Amino acid sequence: MEETSTRAPVAPALHSPTPAPHRRAVGRGTFALRGIAVTILWATSVIIGGILPAGELRWIWLVGHLAALVVGLGAAVMIEYAGFLWTIGRGTLHEVGATEERLAPLAWLGFGGMLLTGMFLSPDVSNPLTALKMIVVLAIGLNAVATARLTVVLHGLPDDLPFRRAPWRLRSWSLATGLVSQLAWWSAVLLGTLNTASRGA
Repeated sequence: MEETSTRAPVAPALHSPTPAPHRRAVGRGTFALRGIAVTILWATSVIIGGILPAGELRWIWLVGHLAALVVGLGAAVMIEYAGFLWTIGRGTLHEVGATEERLAPLAWLGFGGMLLTGMFLSPDVSNPLTALKMIVVLAIGLNAVATARLTVVLHGLPDDLPFRRAPWRLRSWSLATGLVSQLAWWSAVLLGTLNTASRGA
């Protein structure tokens, strides 16, 4: 008599089957370097921006700056929304990972675009709003590195793991990075709008 298997079909893994401990070990050094790189790029943008004079094409760089801000913010909102759905039980960890994998490059594109175009806007670092915006932009980049690091750790968990059953440390980390991301991006929007309205940098 033929035996019928009762084992449920195994869903294909979203990510490579590299053991989680190995990925965490690699990630510690990799993401530390990413954080240093982000800080160096940010500092370079600030320094060069303080040297370059304002040109006649400043309005073009301003449009590009705002476009980069919109792209980065939009990607961040969608990523955090997927995470929010997971926290309230309306989404899965699999969906969070898939969303982050698709949209994280856009978020980084927006961040890099802000650094590049910001150099040509001749920012006035003596302006408190400008200085605060620069700090916020740095926070966006460093938090993005922390979020990418968190994503690697979450990839080691089952794709169908409910948020309430995830380790407390990872739940706190997820909520913190999502909150910081939204606060930083929206603060950049507000400060950028105020700077534009006052003809600051």
